[in-house]
Amino acid sequence: MSLKTIRKALIHVSLSAMGLLLIFVICLFAWLRWEQHLPRDQEARRQFVAHKAAYIHFASLLRSETGSKVIGIDGSIGMHTGDARIVPEYRDLIRNLGAKFVTVREDGSVEFALWGFGCAICSDSYMGVRYSPADANARARPGWTQKVVTSLDSKSLPQENGSIADGLYVVEIEPEWFVYRLEYRE
Repeated sequence: MSLKTIRKALIHVSLSAMGLLLIFVICLFAWLRWEQHLPRDQEARRQFVAHKAAYIHFASLLRSETGSKVIGIDGSIGMHTGDARIVPEYRDLIRNLGAKFVTVREDGSVEFALWGFGCAICSDSYMGVRYSPADANARARPGWTQKVVTSLDSKSLPQENGSIADGLYVVEIEPEWFVYRLEYRE
């Protein structure tokens, strides 16, 4: 084999590898933008109105859950603890609402995560519907109390180092019910 043939083959292999890497990066970027897309407040309001009875029923069922819990889309509770169980009624309600998961907080509030994304190496950004009983603020953990804002649009929220500041931001739908946005950087 001549040196010219080897060089030509290396150039073709290098260009092919760079092309595949570029396609991978573009696909990853597109997927992250799609996964992290959060809708406008009005879409969450419409979703709440369309499923209001299911939200109220689910929140009333969850009032009997003690402590903080995350309920997966399959109705699983406490999968990383000793009291793991699956509740079929929770699974059916979560699927009916289209939620990714539901979080029951120590203060009795309940967050129905409808949109968003989080991972160990990136920021967590979730949006959905939040039930917060009237006495929840008295029992809330310091630092994670909800902050009432006029809009959940990124431009309207407090900024820190070029991105949205950590916090739990809410816009009231009706008493005890809110559209929420949770921002958390690790």
